[in-house]
Amino acid sequence: VNYHGIKKGEREDLEAKLGLKKGFQVTPNLMDRAKIVIQKFFDGKGFKNVDVDIVQRDDLSKEGEVIVDINIDKNEKTKIHRIYFEGNKALSNRDLKKAMKKTNEKFSIPNDWKTSILEAFSTKKFTTEEYEKDKQNIISKYNEHGYRDAVLLADSVVNFNEKKVDIFLKLEEGDKYYLKDIRFVGNTQYASDFLEAILGMKPGEVYNQKKLTERLSTDEDAVSNVYYNNGYIFFSADPVEVDVDNDSISLEVRIQEGPQATINRVIINGNDRLYEDIV
Repeated sequence: VNYHGIKKGEREDLEAKLGLKKGFQVTPNLMDRAKIVIQKFFDGKGFKNVDVDIVQRDDLSKEGEVIVDINIDKNEKTKIHRIYFEGNKALSNRDLKKAMKKTNEKFSIPNDWKTSILEAFSTKKFTTEEYEKDKQNIISKYNEHGYRDAVLLADSVVNFNEKKVDIFLKLEEGDKYYLKDIRFVGNTQYASDFLEAILGMKPGEVYNQKKLTERLSTDEDAVSNVYYNNGYIFFSADPVEVDVDNDSISLEVRIQEGPQATINRVIINGNDRLYEDIV
C-alpha cells in the first residue's frame, strides 16, 4: 500500500486506523471503507474537502497480487465564514457564538469593542466532530438560563467558497423555568436542611440545570463529595422533576447512600528498604 500526498506522521496514523496489510484480500467494500476512514480522519483535522482516489494495479513481480495506491489531496483547511441564527430572542447571537467553543467565525472588526483580543482571533478550523459538540453546547447554554425545552430545529453547513463555510442554525427556545421547591428523599446520614445548604439552590431562582449538576456532582464541595469524603463511595443522587406548574418546577433529589466503606487491607509494593509496618 502506497500513500501519496500526505506527511509521514499522517501516513503512520492512517496505517494504524486502516489496518491494511500485505496479504489482505482487496475488495470493493474494503476500499470504500478505507476511503470513508481517510475522509473522516482529515475532516477531524479541518480538511473538509479532502479528495481520496484509490487505485489498484497488478504487481508485475508477484503473480496474483496487487499494489494499492492511495492518492490524497487535502486541499485547503476549511474555516467558518459566518454563523447565522434564527429564532433566538432570549440569548443574543454573540452569547450563542461564545457557547460554541470550537466552531468560530473568521476574524472581523468587532462591533462591540469590549470583545477580547483572544476572542476576536479565536477562529479555528471547521470539523464535523467539534461542530456536533458545539450544537449541544448551544442547548446547554439555554438550559443554564432556564430554557429546559430549547431545541435545535434545523441546521446546515453551506460552502461559502472553496476555503470557508457558512453555518445556519434554527432554534426554538421554549419557555423560561424557575425553581419552585426542592426536597431530598432517602437521606439518613445528613439532614435535608444541611444538604439544601450545600446544594445552594433556592426557590424562585432560574432553573439552571448546569448549576444543579455541578452542585450535586462535579464541584469540589458538591453534595456527592460530602458523602464520598465520609466513606459513602456507593452514593448516588438522582434529581427528578416531580411537578411542573406553568413556569415553575418542583425537584425531588432521590438519594441512595449505600453502605459506608471501610479499609480492609493496604498492600504496599516496591518497598525493599522498609518493613510494611514501618511504612
